[in-house]
This record gives sequence, C-alpha cells and structure tokens, in this order.
Amino acid sequence: MRLRKALALSAVLVAVSAPTAAADIGTGGGARPAPALPSRVEATCGDGKSTQFPIGARIRGGPAVYRTGGAPQTWYLDLTNTTGAECTAIHPLVVFSDKARALRPAHFRMEFDARAGTFPASLEHTDRDEIIAVFDGGDAFSGFTVGPNGSLTVTVRLAFALDAPRGEAVADAALVQRKGDDGDWIGEAGGYRFDIQGSDAEAGEAGALAQTGRSREAWVYGTGAASALAVGGGLVLGARRLRATPPA
Repeated sequence: MRLRKALALSAVLVAVSAPTAAADIGTGGGARPAPALPSRVEATCGDGKSTQFPIGARIRGGPAVYRTGGAPQTWYLDLTNTTGAECTAIHPLVVFSDKARALRPAHFRMEFDARAGTFPASLEHTDRDEIIAVFDGGDAFSGFTVGPNGSLTVTVRLAFALDAPRGEAVADAALVQRKGDDGDWIGEAGGYRFDIQGSDAEAGEAGALAQTGRSREAWVYGTGAASALAVGGGLVLGARRLRATPPA
C-alpha cells in the first residue's frame, strides 16, 4: 500500500521524509533538526500487490497509568513478517492523541532500542494536534530488518514531563518502509490506551487527604455510635429500674 495514497496518515510521510524541526526528548524537549532517514532504495517487503500488510504488528506490555514526572515505563512493539522475503528499512511511527488535544512534544520522553544502541524518538506535532514519534535514530539507524516469516520485538520506553496534561491518551503505530524520499505503509498496530495522572507526590497528597477524611468520618461515626449506645444503654437501664421499683 502506497503511503502517499493514505490521506489519514499523510502527516506520517511528512514526518518520515522531511528533515523538519523536532523535539529532542533526551535533553528535556529542546528543538533540534530531525535527521533525514538514510536512503534505502533497495528496500523490499512483500510483492507490492497484496492488499494485506506484509508486517503484522501489535503494542503490548504497556502500563495503564503514567505518572507525570515519573521514570520511563517500558512497553513493546512486536513486528511479524508475514512474507517469505526479508523486510528491511522498517521505521515505526507511533501516533499519540489525547482527548484535550493538549499534548505537545516537550511533554514526552521516549526512546527505543535497536541493534546499534538506544535512540530517542523524534517528535512531531501535527495540525490535528497529534504527536508523531518517529523511530529514526539518525545516520546510526537505517531501520529494522525482519527476516522471512520472522519476528522482532522492539523495546520502547516512555515517560511524561511533570507539566504534561492529565487525562486519557491513545497510541497507534504505523510501520513505514523508507524508500529514498518516499515510503510504503507496511503495517499498523492500534489501541494502546492509558491515563496520564499526576505525579507520585500529588497522588501521595491526595491519598493523605482522603485518608484524613476517612479517619475524620470514622471518628465522627464512632462518636455518634458511642452516643447512641450510651443513650440506648440509659434507656435500657431506666427500664430496668422502672421494672425493679415496686408499685406504690
């Protein structure tokens, strides 16, 4: 499937092909030029005629909650070659969207592991207020290779800055095979939903307040129960005294 014909992912092709400005998550979100992906004109994956993607993909193992300002959390992107030929120059892209459309590249810290080392993902903000994380790696990374009928698991680490907006977000992955200045859309994985919540410190404060509230409620309830018991006991004692008093 030609990526140029996929209107919904037109921004993905721009992110892969053009050396535009991206956020450098390794240094806290400062701007740097995104390196152009290495040209791999000889790249092949499938016969180009099938209506099915040659690479199957899924996102797995990610946490349901990320705390702002917390340590990076690990998840995995599984790539499976469904063809009998080697697939090369595979560059995953992860598209993040949140309900408030408030996420920005500076809110992310994201990196992935490859054979040549660990690389930060280049982050792009689209005009649809989505964030595209491109697995490029500069000149040191020419894309993933998956052998015939083989599989590969990519380790990804993700964290959010202390000022990241809270709320639900979703991550969808597209797999692009770079071919010179163009690319083929060769796979996708979707539906990783998670919540971005306040920092551990905020959660601790909220928990302490909630616990204080519960303790106060328990004290009030206990006091009320003791009062009721005292009143009830007084009534019972009074009734006993009345029964014990002989009639005049």
